Amino acid sequence: MKASFVIVNYNRKEEVLLTISKTKNIIKFDPANFEIIIIDNASTDGSATAIKDEYPDVILIENKVNIGISAWNTGFSIAKGNYFIILDDDSHIDNGLEKALLYLDNHTDIGVLALNITGGAFQTCNWNNLAEYAGFIGCGAIMSKELYEKIGGYADWIFLYTHEFEYAIRCKQAGYKIIFFADCQVTHRTSAINRTSKRLITLSFRNELGIVYKYFQKKDRTLYLTRVFFNNIKYIFRHGIKSVSWYYNGWKEFNKLKKDIQFTPVNDDVQNFYSRYYPSTQPFLKII
Repeated sequence: MKASFVIVNYNRKEEVLLTISKTKNIIKFDPANFEIIIIDNASTDGSATAIKDEYPDVILIENKVNIGISAWNTGFSIAKGNYFIILDDDSHIDNGLEKALLYLDNHTDIGVLALNITGGAFQTCNWNNLAEYAGFIGCGAIMSKELYEKIGGYADWIFLYTHEFEYAIRCKQAGYKIIFFADCQVTHRTSAINRTSKRLITLSFRNELGIVYKYFQKKDRTLYLTRVFFNNIKYIFRHGIKSVSWYYNGWKEFNKLKKDIQFTPVNDDVQNFYSRYYPSTQPFLKII
């Protein structure tokens, strides 16, 4: 099988039904070479029932509890395709899928192909086509099964947010690249359901600190943790005084996390690449 669509849903019934519809439309040229896997993260809005009723041919996994981004790992583990096409419940591919898969076939050193995202807070309009990046946007990407079989899925210590950038550092360490492919376009419809700035900031801050703590060499930890700290809290001026508590909670959660996190440092080349291209690890005001 060529590829498996792996989509996680949580309480976005109408959105996930639309995503399935648009996905079916884009693979109608060769449906036998694709499968659609939906992992429902314990939705309470009738999502699972609606999917079974309207799309009985879709593979549906119903989680008893919401396990966050680890739900994608459940889908990856049963996927039959050579590639895993990763979407959110509120994103869909508009065009360019065949081109993207052909490009991957011809470039086996690519672990993840980052697709061209429009809509929402995280877009790729300023990314350079076919350039290598230190991450990808999780609502539209294609992962090779070969990479998954070597390094596994998303990190289970991350519940939500920045998991793509944690995955990127392991991808690079394993000898694979993340390449941006502008010719495969994804629309992120960005449902407001289950999205809050408070949760985004708290968890992203915690996770970015955790990535540095886990993967950066001990001699460099203090420098890069300081950069992550200041490159995050500078946005207090954008989000307002209310966000001070969000960053404080993220810092507290990181300090809880680091007691249990296993230190697995990457090599110098990977650390240098990541620190150069990931915004939060770049120098703060050319000072730190």
